[in-house]
Amino acid sequence: MKKLINLIFCMMCITTLFTVTFSSCSDDDENRAYESVQIVGVKVNNELYTPSSVSAAETTVLIPAGVDLSKAKLQLLVINGTANFVNDQEYDARKPLDLTLNGFDGTTVQTKLRIQSPPKLVSFIIEGMTVPNSDIHTGEESLIVQVPEETDLTALKVTMEYINGTIMDFQNGVTLDYTNPRSFKIKGIDEETIYTYEFIITTEKVGPASIKAMTINGIETDYVLTDDKNVAVPYIPALMDFTSVNVELTAGFGNKIDESFTGQGLNLMNGNNKVSIKGSNGVTTEFTIDIPQISAEPVFKKDYTELAGFGSDNLISVGISDPYIIAGNHSSTKKTPAYFDYTGNKIENLNETGLSIAGHGIRLMATDDKGNILGTSLALSGDKPVLYRWSNVTAEAKEFISYDKSALGESATPRLAGIGIMGDLDGDATIVATKAQSVDVYVWKVTNGVVNPTPQKYAFPVATPSYYWSVVPMPIGMSGYMGFFSTSATNGLIWMNSTMGEVSRSSGVRTSGGDVITINGRVYVAYTAYSGDQKGVMRICDITDGKYNQIFNYTMEASGANGNSTASACLMVKNNELYAVFGCTGSGLYFYRIACR
Repeated sequence: MKKLINLIFCMMCITTLFTVTFSSCSDDDENRAYESVQIVGVKVNNELYTPSSVSAAETTVLIPAGVDLSKAKLQLLVINGTANFVNDQEYDARKPLDLTLNGFDGTTVQTKLRIQSPPKLVSFIIEGMTVPNSDIHTGEESLIVQVPEETDLTALKVTMEYINGTIMDFQNGVTLDYTNPRSFKIKGIDEETIYTYEFIITTEKVGPASIKAMTINGIETDYVLTDDKNVAVPYIPALMDFTSVNVELTAGFGNKIDESFTGQGLNLMNGNNKVSIKGSNGVTTEFTIDIPQISAEPVFKKDYTELAGFGSDNLISVGISDPYIIAGNHSSTKKTPAYFDYTGNKIENLNETGLSIAGHGIRLMATDDKGNILGTSLALSGDKPVLYRWSNVTAEAKEFISYDKSALGESATPRLAGIGIMGDLDGDATIVATKAQSVDVYVWKVTNGVVNPTPQKYAFPVATPSYYWSVVPMPIGMSGYMGFFSTSATNGLIWMNSTMGEVSRSSGVRTSGGDVITINGRVYVAYTAYSGDQKGVMRICDITDGKYNQIFNYTMEASGANGNSTASACLMVKNNELYAVFGCTGSGLYFYRIACR
């Protein structure tokens, strides 16, 4: 059977629409002799509509609400036969029209043509109140009216008028309580169809479709942000595996969520889950649920000016030695990193006893999984090239790795750019140090608390990083490394294999340090980026699937000079919480505790 579009194309060849045989429109007309006669379209006042339902007994055509059908100009499109109908005439179409269809196959069909124009609200009045039309929202099955917040809903007198229908069970001008939704029915102009409407008067804001909140695996979002492309981003105060979650939506007042959206077992990390919601204005909008973001307020945040004793370009690295936050500091008066409690109070600087350094303090620092601390100066001329260890914040410094240029395969004592640790220095661990303005990377292995003094040397797969950059080993159970770098040509994060061959990267990130951790089978990387507007940007990404899916993104409030673009981050899990520390030279020090579910 030819589709309607083909029929319309054929109709363009004639000057008026009428019941017609199609011998001139197709080469397979003889096949139509075996097909049933039926109505495929109706023009009402020169507007073409296709049937909403077709049966042998009745064809129904739905047109917009409130159309006057008492004198409707009609044109009928019939295929595979003819009808006892005269086109381009005015008909009283308020009730179904009886038709006889004569098929080319010799059949005769007695049927009805029902043209439905639903009731339309033309007047709505609340006694003693002016209600703007913009606050009256009519839908196919609803009437929702927004009134001022101070309105008493318990005793309102409403008068309303509809065309194309008669109100059946509502009496105008009667005082009623609208605290809860009501309903009413209207009999259509065909005197057969009954329309039922939910009737709500509310002080809440109503209108277009919206997503007000989500509940993800039982945790309610703090808020949902929706952009002008209807992409909805849930902000939730907990970290979880977002690849298989159950989602419940709270839509705007009077909205209806498409029943096909179950919200069960969704992978929110693909950022492409769709849901259609009909607003109280009757318009359906399709929303895309984007990758969830962690909503969190810092336990403490310190402006760079609040970090007493920190000079310019001092805050290069951060770490966690439970229950303290460590921040690298190399000022002339204090040569060791400072440590703060979890409320942000500065306690002291690490013990200088045991250090043998000349003109520079401990500029590079990292902590292991148990809170042991490693630190070193830049190993410039006059400084002894040593990686020092503190077993806790009050312990004396001990030489942990003492190296010389021959042990590193270098012709001169190198200036280091960063340190990374994964594991436990009292057990098994991997230590990585990077060389400033070079691709050289040194990797030491610690076994049962004993370090192999001869490192393995690798080449970083990005040409000539800056003075400050770092590499950290991937978490226990994973092979490979994560690099944080900037060069004159590029910058970013780079995931590398066990020999530091590139696996993937995220470009456009100016940073010198970060951390990687596994939680409940997911892998996360944290870093602080130094942005173009001279502010620190704190980020956590889920990298489990090889993508850098950002789930945490906040900007430090303060800004200042950061001549070396140095920034860092450190992660730790304790009591089902993710502890996250972010530092950026010139911007400040921030500490977060995020629930893990």
